[in-house]
Amino acid sequence: MDIGFSTTVEKNFDFDEIITRLKTVDGQKVEAGIFGSFAQDKAMWNEYGTSRGIPARPFLRNSQYEHEAEWSQQVGRDMVNVFRGSISGQSVGVKLGKKMADDIKSTIDSGNFASLALSTIRHKGSSRPLIDTGDMRGSITHKEH
Repeated sequence: MDIGFSTTVEKNFDFDEIITRLKTVDGQKVEAGIFGSFAQDKAMWNEYGTSRGIPARPFLRNSQYEHEAEWSQQVGRDMVNVFRGSISGQSVGVKLGKKMADDIKSTIDSGNFASLALSTIRHKGSSRPLIDTGDMRGSITHKEH
């Protein structure tokens, strides 16, 4: 019994160029959150709660749990586009970071957190958790390394 197969390449690929493009993504790291400033301290107090009575309102962790599969799929699609040459390797991290930051803001906007104390509601005039002046939410950004 003879078994055989054949293949053909319909397009010439410049594999050196493809490898060079893919290497631009290698080692990239992306972070999203709040970096430095008093807003970062407030974010940590709210993310984990405090011994002074602030309950945990985990907007960062919830965002990750809710969206990590989506973020991974986006990177996969973007890597195919880097392979094809339709986007740059640098844009993969920029797009992912922006998406992560936007998703964190959306998690805050959803307001699905422990209710505020009545004294807090009276003080700030709103029952929306995690949004008072907006400086913490406005400090959410991303960075690529």
